[in-house]
Formats: sequence, structure tokens, C-alpha cells
Amino acid sequence: MAIIALNHEFIDIIFKTLNSLETDDLSDESFAKLGALFSDKLVIAALDLVDRGNVIKHIFPWDDRSEYEVLGTSAKYTVQLDLPVAQVPFYCSCPAFAQLVLSTGTHVMCKHVLASLLARHLSLCIDRPVDLDELVEIFSKQLE
Repeated sequence: MAIIALNHEFIDIIFKTLNSLETDDLSDESFAKLGALFSDKLVIAALDLVDRGNVIKHIFPWDDRSEYEVLGTSAKYTVQLDLPVAQVPFYCSCPAFAQLVLSTGTHVMCKHVLASLLARHLSLCIDRPVDLDELVEIFSKQLE
């Protein structure tokens, strides 16, 4: 239980740090803050995804929550942020998240989750409204 409590404290620090970042352009100070929390490799990979416009925010007209799709190097991954009742308040469908976050607990998030959090904070997501038919198509592709 101590590891889970530590992770929740660390996650709180992550969200506070992200909220303290500038929203117009990331400064050297912002990079330093991110570098204090994550490896340089993870930060650079996440920022690369954001810079390439690979974070899509699916907006549902019937719900306040959004779902993110991140175009990774080899596939598209579904990212959910702000999960209210989960032990980990976010989710990614990539293999790294399943292995490193959920299975071994060696990481607190993958690059797709960090990219989604950064893109949301910096208002750099590609907004895509989704209707019910499109939602069914998105989920059916994930089950293939």
C-alpha cells in the first residue's frame, strides 16, 4: 500500500507541476520542472508527439469527459485522463503502459499519457467532435 500512496502523492505533484507551466510556450524553467519529474527520454518523446500534432481530443456532445487518441510511432493509442475512481487516474492502451505502469509499477505514465496531459494544458490538441456512429467505429477498431 505504501507504493500506491507514494504514487498518488507523486501524481498530485505531477498535476500541480503541469498546472504551473506556462500555456503559451515552454521555457527552460518548464523543461527543468518536467525533467525533475520524468526522464529526459520520456519528456522529449512526449513533446515530440505534441509538436507533431499527434494528440487528438475526441469530444463527445453527451459527456463532459474527453478521450484522447495519440498517434504513436507504430500505432494509434487511446488515452483517458482524469479517471475518478481508478487507482491510476489515467489510462493508455499502449503496451508500455500495461507493462511499466500497471504490471511492474516502474513508471507512473507512458509518453502518450504525458503527451496528452501536455497537449491539453498547452491547448495543442486537435479537437475532433465525435457522434455516436463514430464512437462505435473507434471502439470496434480497438477490439480488432
